[in-house]
Amino acid sequence: MINKAYWENKKVLVTGHTGFKGSWLSAVLRHFGSEVIGLSDGSILSDEYKTQDRKYIYKEEFTLDISDDMSDFRRVLSKHEIDTVFHLAAQGIVSTAFQYPLKTIMSNIIGTYNILDLVNSYENINSLVISTTDKVYLETSKENTEEDKLGGEEFYSASKASTEHIINAYLKTKKRNSLNVGVIRSGNVLGGGDGAKDRIMTDVINALKESNEITLRMPESIRPWQYILDSLTGYLLTCEYVKTQSVDEVFNLNSLSNNKYTVKNLTDEIVEAWKPDTDFKIKIKKSELQETETLIINSNKANKLLNWSPKYEIKDIAEKIVSWEKSAFKGKSITSDQITDFYS
Repeated sequence: MINKAYWENKKVLVTGHTGFKGSWLSAVLRHFGSEVIGLSDGSILSDEYKTQDRKYIYKEEFTLDISDDMSDFRRVLSKHEIDTVFHLAAQGIVSTAFQYPLKTIMSNIIGTYNILDLVNSYENINSLVISTTDKVYLETSKENTEEDKLGGEEFYSASKASTEHIINAYLKTKKRNSLNVGVIRSGNVLGGGDGAKDRIMTDVINALKESNEITLRMPESIRPWQYILDSLTGYLLTCEYVKTQSVDEVFNLNSLSNNKYTVKNLTDEIVEAWKPDTDFKIKIKKSELQETETLIINSNKANKLLNWSPKYEIKDIAEKIVSWEKSAFKGKSITSDQITDFYS
């Protein structure tokens, strides 16, 4: 259970606040009474971000490339007396990493190092939570725990695994004692308002709105599906834990009950929740990308130490997605309603 008093009046910086997870996280933090400062390079604007009442959610927003000159970032930290940072800014699309590997390396590895180094130099900040991915593991098809070896067989997963090695080295050699760092390896996060290309949820929603036909590249692949608010609850609990326990920790976040569904299963659930007027057609096209067929991660550590467990099953998630998307299509945001309902 989230400690609401912990978050009230916190001064929180969210990097990647215009993206899918970052915009939802910002709304959740504001819901709990935090003062939210957003920072992103402006290249990704999620549908959730586009629908937000940004004057209400954000104390201030900044546009900054974290892989470049960071002098402006220091001024952001000083101006708002930040005490907590969630680092979500990243190049997060596997297909984009395949096309633009250098951009991915700069954003994910160099950008994270820059954030870590500057946060470490700013004494007022006591907590930093960094988002990586479930794809960092060497043997992706087994049920990995946080202790299993890291790998990376394509540019995206390699960039994230490399980032974790950099984080680990930094924690051992340079980190000040008063800074506590949490690293989160979460599964495939689902919810309304993503909007990013080459993500199954966005592709299915767009197909339902426009053509009633979709092409799946890996219909039988299995992923650690989880609802956006289930996942972000884990982010907040991680931050609370590393701060109150004065530790650095890595946590997997996954719903094993949802980790049995294929891409095709998820597609069917969203289509059923949408109830299209005409038949929805699914085509198959073999992927040119090198992607693992099955991803499974074990979140027993988060269950035990954070008392974290996901609330929503895949059918519930599909219904939440469809409800959000249909409301947004009519010009109404129900993010606040979904947050209030989830935490009530």
